[in-house]
Amino acid sequence: MKQQPKIELNPQQREAVEHPEGPLLILAGAGSGKTRVLAARAAHLVHIGKARPWQILALTFTNKAAAELRERCMGMIGDQGEAIYAGTFHSIFAKLMRREGLNIDVDPHFTIIDADDSRRLIKTIMKEHLIPSGTITPVQISWIISKAKNSLISPEELKKNARGNEYQIAAKVYEIYERRLIRIKGMDFDDLLSRPLKAFKAFPYFLERLQNRFSHILVDEFQDTNRVQYKLVNEIARVHRNLCVVGDDDQSIYGFRGATIENILEFERDWHDAKIIRLEQNYRSCKPILDAAWSVIKNNSQRRPKKLWTEKEGGQKIDLIETSGDDDEALRIVSSIEDEHNRNKRPYSNIAVLYRTNAQSLAFERALRAAQIPYKVLGGLRFYERKEIKDVLAYLRLIVNPDDDVSFLRVVNYPPRGIGEAIITELLFRVSKEKGSFNQIVDELMEDADLSARRRSSLKGFVELINGFRDLAKNVDFQDLVREVITQTGLRERLQKEEKDDPSRAESKIANLDALIYDIGKYIDYDSEVTIESFLEEVSLVTEMDNTDLNEGGVNLLTLHSAKGLEFEVVCIVGLEEGLLPLEPRDRDRYESEIEEERRLFYVGATRAMERLILTYAVNRFRWGNYTGGSPSRFLSEIPGDLLNLGKKSSYRFHNTRQSVFLDTRTYRKIESKPIQPTISADGNRLLSSDELRRGLLVNHPKFGLGVVVDFLKRGAESKIHVDFDDVGMKILIHKYARLEVMK
Repeated sequence: MKQQPKIELNPQQREAVEHPEGPLLILAGAGSGKTRVLAARAAHLVHIGKARPWQILALTFTNKAAAELRERCMGMIGDQGEAIYAGTFHSIFAKLMRREGLNIDVDPHFTIIDADDSRRLIKTIMKEHLIPSGTITPVQISWIISKAKNSLISPEELKKNARGNEYQIAAKVYEIYERRLIRIKGMDFDDLLSRPLKAFKAFPYFLERLQNRFSHILVDEFQDTNRVQYKLVNEIARVHRNLCVVGDDDQSIYGFRGATIENILEFERDWHDAKIIRLEQNYRSCKPILDAAWSVIKNNSQRRPKKLWTEKEGGQKIDLIETSGDDDEALRIVSSIEDEHNRNKRPYSNIAVLYRTNAQSLAFERALRAAQIPYKVLGGLRFYERKEIKDVLAYLRLIVNPDDDVSFLRVVNYPPRGIGEAIITELLFRVSKEKGSFNQIVDELMEDADLSARRRSSLKGFVELINGFRDLAKNVDFQDLVREVITQTGLRERLQKEEKDDPSRAESKIANLDALIYDIGKYIDYDSEVTIESFLEEVSLVTEMDNTDLNEGGVNLLTLHSAKGLEFEVVCIVGLEEGLLPLEPRDRDRYESEIEEERRLFYVGATRAMERLILTYAVNRFRWGNYTGGSPSRFLSEIPGDLLNLGKKSSYRFHNTRQSVFLDTRTYRKIESKPIQPTISADGNRLLSSDELRRGLLVNHPKFGLGVVVDFLKRGAESKIHVDFDDVGMKILIHKYARLEVMK
């Protein structure tokens, strides 16, 4: 065995690495070296003979993190480190189900349905069963189904407890959706986790084998796990009880995806003898940044006590910039970026602009283009999500799984081959009668005497095309097969025809097809045993941050959520206003917990900065179709004044060097003067005052007409009012601009 190299670890890190056996919770603050600790612990277990590499299960949230963990282990213990079972939750359990499929009533050749294809399938079901999208959208149904699966709620249970018409419709679609997935041998992302958990109960021997095999389990980013993920690792770890989880409750920011902070806060509830080790030494940021971040996050009640510290000397104060609006904010940030690049010789790739919502990027893109500064938007449309790429993948999925209805519908008439809407409608009708998949029913339809010769010929041509690809797949390598699929389907020619008015766009899309062929070649070089199935599985499970290349030149523009796990020398967090950061809570009953998650989001953003942190807010911002006055974020009021560097034109003054820079931290006063609220409309009718807001109030809007107030959030002139209008549906209005008349 390769001698384990000496690893530089601080006392707390070494304690975590050398913890003997039993449950272990490592509370690893931002920049505290958790990846190093995870890899070192895995290597240490192998080195001292406590585990063989293949007995270690390491679960991460990105493929990139899993690869980094494996590479570090190989650096410590040699090639055998590659045998560590490391990957994302979804990829690991997808492999386990393929391997054990025949033993747990799962077809090993199942197709992974991504979020886009899942919504397409739901939309198809709604069309088949005449459910108007105006009642509830496919996106809403998808969200309800996903939430139900992650809570292990069956279609029958959802239907039984459905509250309101929307949930009743969703329950009906859920039931059909599940039957359809089984018929097409498909699994969505939620199934990749919920199905193994169900199999643990239905097939105890499956769980028993996993428990015996994996003597040690390591879980990264534990604060981002949902209840299903937690139950999966709990069950597998139950026998050996060697569960090591690493996370930071202060960085739990994915509540909207089902992640629950309770998993890390209540770890000792399930593992009462757990050892808890805190990693609080930060190796990334300078002291002023850490102090500012802590001064904000300490206000959360749902957190474990800890405070990051650093040995890094110096560091400048945090810049707080007041701007007049969106464009001024972008120009001020661009000016700061130019200064960093020209004066401090800072590469653009070491600078990041973080925002709460994607829509905020537009002003910064315009300003950067005008200044001729290169930039890249991270977390945008990923390569394997581009339409032309998904079209090729759909053909490949049909080759592997003839019963994949989602892929069938996507390409049956693309490129167009004379299979019109009438044939599709007939196929949908027959499928809705539960007679089989499209692949099975198309043969039946071709025998129909009422089908015209032209339509029969079109269908026959498509069936023969796919069957030809299946035969070809047996005789040529994977890369050549993809070349033939692109050539024989005429995808290149179709893209040229579709984009004939913009040849450069056509060239770009065709270049993407060539890039796909090249990528498959690289994939084969890496793994000579590659199959179509293994390739499709991997690209289906690629996460957003696996496609992030921070080595490319250009300023980085990305959301605060996308910034998790990254670091930059200079970070600009923009849009620090009430209603934007923090974003207005969606659930009034969970107001405080949602504000706390927003506070954690700010903390994550601030701790991405290594040397300089810039914060901005706007006095006015264009939102909801209007310019609205901006209240500085409550998070700014939580930062001590002596940590901030105010611009010369700032309207604020220091109140106290150990308190907020703002004059009133409770009411978050406006910078601009309050508008005078008229009480009478131009027609002489009384206008709605913020004091008399109540649900069910009948109001009239000068443009939208009559409507009923269904919800509101009182903030005086800034009150946000949800009104369901008779003619235009739901609108969200700001009270001071709404001019709503009270109707009797």
